[in-house]
Amino acid sequence: MFRILPAVILLFLSSLLFSQQSLVLQGEILEILSSERPELTGILSKPKFSPHPSQVFSIERQLESDHFLFIYDLSAKRLTEIRTVLPESGVNFIEDSILLAVSYNGQLDWRPRLDEQDRQWFAFVSNGTQNNRDIYIGYAGGSNYIRLTTDPASDSYPKWSPDGNSIAFVSTRTGDGDIYLIGGLDEIITALNRNEKNFILTQLTDTPLRETDLVWNPDPKAFLLAYAKQESFSGREVETYQIRIMDLRKKENNVFELTNDPLAHYTRPSWDPYSGSKLLFVGQSFLQNLTANLYLTEIAWGSDKKLRNKDLPGYKTDIFKNVYLNGTTYLWLAGGDAILCQEDRQEQNYPLYTVNINRWLDKKERAINYFEDLHRAFPYIYEFDVRKNDLLFITQEGEYFKVYLTQVFGDDITSDKLSEYSLAYIKTPTVGSSSSSSSSSSRK
Repeated sequence: MFRILPAVILLFLSSLLFSQQSLVLQGEILEILSSERPELTGILSKPKFSPHPSQVFSIERQLESDHFLFIYDLSAKRLTEIRTVLPESGVNFIEDSILLAVSYNGQLDWRPRLDEQDRQWFAFVSNGTQNNRDIYIGYAGGSNYIRLTTDPASDSYPKWSPDGNSIAFVSTRTGDGDIYLIGGLDEIITALNRNEKNFILTQLTDTPLRETDLVWNPDPKAFLLAYAKQESFSGREVETYQIRIMDLRKKENNVFELTNDPLAHYTRPSWDPYSGSKLLFVGQSFLQNLTANLYLTEIAWGSDKKLRNKDLPGYKTDIFKNVYLNGTTYLWLAGGDAILCQEDRQEQNYPLYTVNINRWLDKKERAINYFEDLHRAFPYIYEFDVRKNDLLFITQEGEYFKVYLTQVFGDDITSDKLSEYSLAYIKTPTVGSSSSSSSSSSRK
């Protein structure tokens, strides 16, 4: 185990100058969980904070080919394993008396708002007892889970809409993986009306190839969904992934093609959480041996009420070269001015950097900064999450995996910044309602 107290003292002293630095540690570094615990034996990964002001996060445990999901409440020091089974006939939630452990497939997504009882809901994927991937939802501290999909196909990658009333997901029930939307979740959650006939299901795409990496625009009034779509190009044998943005307000001609490059994959889009107009994504060019770089573009509405690149058609800016993809790819820091990512340099144990987007675009100095404090103290970090000034990260120490919590400060974090969304409509539809759904089904 690391002896971190001396390092913490030094880091605290150095953090007194944090206002002149991009990102530094401050205060105590707490060891929260370790795979030394019998119930956590294996590989710990995918830490993810609840977005709400509480010390609750999810984490995944992998033991050989099995994956298991846990929720940890730091204030209560309570670790809960999420367990599901297929519901009995006519029942859509799981009673405590019939809980069985089954394989969990990752892909947890926290609901962006609390319910009327201040509960923190999340969506996740489980194989159930018939080894079939389906979408479930539950809340932190609870033990009943609502199964949203029952189709024999594989349903995965659930993503809550920013208003918390819908979940987009990818299903193989049509094609290699099309996007679907489950709406009306407010009523299901608040009224406990969990009958399948009340679930509103809409198919959003119908293509022969695959869609993945779903991410909603953060503005609840924008109804924009970015994703990576597999495309085939004339004269090319290899399909590539390209970034698309769907306008859910429209039923036809509602997809904006952000990239179209037969010689590169573009994946993992992520909206600026404060402006909602900047979009980061990963590009991997065949001409550069698929080295992963981060790119940025800014989206705006044209006079024809269609999405466009704000600057030039197809315009994108190279923000960071050679980003590490096997762990946490990159995360926006509080304020939306900067991101935290790792460089793909194995010989240096994948160093961490902050990239100040605005400074980079303005061609100012100190746009890219090495997070030396953290990397020196913990050289084997491979996954992390941030929420305002809280930093959650996982390290490998010998044969064990450990989860730590600390706080970070610096010029690249502006926690008190207010959102200034720019892609919303003045008049908005109700996504997921029966009036806006082009098709629906009681079979989920």
